[in-house]
Amino acid sequence: MSRVDPSIAQYERLVQKNSGRCCVCKRKGIGLNLHHIDGNNANTIDENLAVLCVEDHDHHHRPNRYSKTKHLELSANEIKQKKESWEAFVCDARSENPSVIAVINAFGDENQIHAAKIIFQWPDERIEFERTFHLLEGNFDYWTDEMMSEVCSIGQNIKITLIDEPLPVEYCPCCGNGFSSTVKEGVVIRSTNPNWKTESIMSIYINPNNPSLAVSVGIKDKHLFSASIHKCKGTHIHFESDYVDERIEIKSSMGVRTQVSKLVNKIRSEWHTAYTFIGTGDDEHPTIINEFQLPEIWEK
Repeated sequence: MSRVDPSIAQYERLVQKNSGRCCVCKRKGIGLNLHHIDGNNANTIDENLAVLCVEDHDHHHRPNRYSKTKHLELSANEIKQKKESWEAFVCDARSENPSVIAVINAFGDENQIHAAKIIFQWPDERIEFERTFHLLEGNFDYWTDEMMSEVCSIGQNIKITLIDEPLPVEYCPCCGNGFSSTVKEGVVIRSTNPNWKTESIMSIYINPNNPSLAVSVGIKDKHLFSASIHKCKGTHIHFESDYVDERIEIKSSMGVRTQVSKLVNKIRSEWHTAYTFIGTGDDEHPTIINEFQLPEIWEK
């Protein structure tokens, strides 16, 4: 069959659908081609056309012209997967309440931030793409402007999360091994779900017979977070959750119940659910109580 070239309207529609970026490298402001994924130049339908930059388009058609250490293998199947994933990401990002988020990582210490990275991720922590900024490219104000530009060009309603502590310089993708700190699914849903303030639930079960308790967070039928706290060997408080596992030394200057209550209140303030149910007694059919109050067994 003879070649069928994409129309101007089709080109503009697909470029817009890809946020003006190559679906492989995600760069913008560069030359873009429409590539026939299955190699059939007559099959010029949207589903068979991938938006590629000139470089990645050439990578696919002339793989032997590039160093294997730098060349990204681009098979037809890989291009199709990247096209579908990126177009789905952009579609979600442009919705009224996106489920995808942008996460900002910083590298360095409190005295100097050496580099920064903005990560665009799905709720399940899959990274769609990321961009790194280094001191050689400008100062932090320049990075901030560029990161905001990246977000706005993809979806103006995307929530932005900043990792509160900078990562060590050795994790910098430019100078070290490279590391990306993503956000857990539960935290993403807490930040993006428009019904969080009206439908989220936290349950706290207090064991009346042993110094232990359990916390669970969810929304509707989706479980998001679990944590447990118990007194360990009379010397430590063992706090274990989906995210951390730590043993905290019991302070002699403060009651154990006071220390545990502070931990629980921190969890409650971080999740800030619409409803909190506190139960005790039979763990299968607990009795609901109005206030969080630990039994004296914690002090023994």
